[in-house]
Amino acid sequence: MNPVRLLARPLLASAYIANGVARVRDPRASVESTEAVLSAARKFVDLPVGAETVARASGAAQAAAGVLLAIGRFPRAASVVLVSTYVLDLAGDALTSGKAHTKEEKAARRNETLMRSSMLGGALLASVDTAGRPGLMWRAQHAAEDLRKNIEKTSAKAVDAVSPR
Repeated sequence: MNPVRLLARPLLASAYIANGVARVRDPRASVESTEAVLSAARKFVDLPVGAETVARASGAAQAAAGVLLAIGRFPRAASVVLVSTYVLDLAGDALTSGKAHTKEEKAARRNETLMRSSMLGGALLASVDTAGRPGLMWRAQHAAEDLRKNIEKTSAKAVDAVSPR
């Protein structure tokens, strides 16, 4: 494994693991933002779960996916889970945050948003990292191209065999 990946994945995962464990232990800290997202979703779909349950489940998913990313098992799938849970966090924060009044509040919000955005960016990068191996999309595109070329060759040979000389 690449030494950068060996170091970078656990570093990225550590914040997600810590956030997930904290949320599982005490989901009340994120219930308000989770409830805001659930309220918005309930306008379209009936959701029979409470905000505390969703917050705890999101924390468990973050912690589990963070561990998988850290140890290099299913890193792309784990990263997709991390991106999904963090988008939920960002949406909840956007729906519940009011106007900051003081310079300190504005700076704190800006720093929090930048930190969350950089965490999201890291998870997005990890979700497309193929560790130097071709991804499924690349393989599918090349398999389709190879199939097209084989069909063209076979068709040309068939036409040559049938055509009178």
